[in-house]
Amino acid sequence: MQYVKFFLLFVGIICSPHHINSAISALPESFTYYLVINDFAASMIAIPTSNVSVSSPTLSSSYLAGRASVYDSNDLPVGTCSASFLCMETAQNIYSDISNYLSTDDGLIVSWFSPTTLLNLDLDSIINGMVTECIVTVTTKVGLAPLFGQTFDLVVSSQAGKIYFQFTRIDTIF
Repeated sequence: MQYVKFFLLFVGIICSPHHINSAISALPESFTYYLVINDFAASMIAIPTSNVSVSSPTLSSSYLAGRASVYDSNDLPVGTCSASFLCMETAQNIYSDISNYLSTDDGLIVSWFSPTTLLNLDLDSIINGMVTECIVTVTTKVGLAPLFGQTFDLVVSSQAGKIYFQFTRIDTIF
């Protein structure tokens, strides 16, 4: 019985709102991760596509997916980014639906979509199509995750062979 009381006391201390609030307030308001575009491109796979209808306006299509390590500002690996790219070319333009997923060791798990019109179907153009700005909420909780439920303004940019993910907290649930 004594061990049960100790365990409940320990859980109460660890899971108390004060402890959680302290962990969240210790987090920076803004942080940035990046991935190396060449690493991402080297991991890519192609998934076959074809028109369903003979009279389809789609002239060409490709479906690609890739993943790469993400790094923090100290150039240390801290997680993974994966994305899939469905690209369709018509007589008017090239359109791409990009589904992005980023998870880090500190419990940040977010996903977002980046629909975009591309200039061409070159791999570099497709990967740089990830550039966007959106609002994301950490909606998945794995273990003790101080970022769970936090909402961020996410700016995805591209510079010097890297894709950058800058997160700025815009509110808190506590």
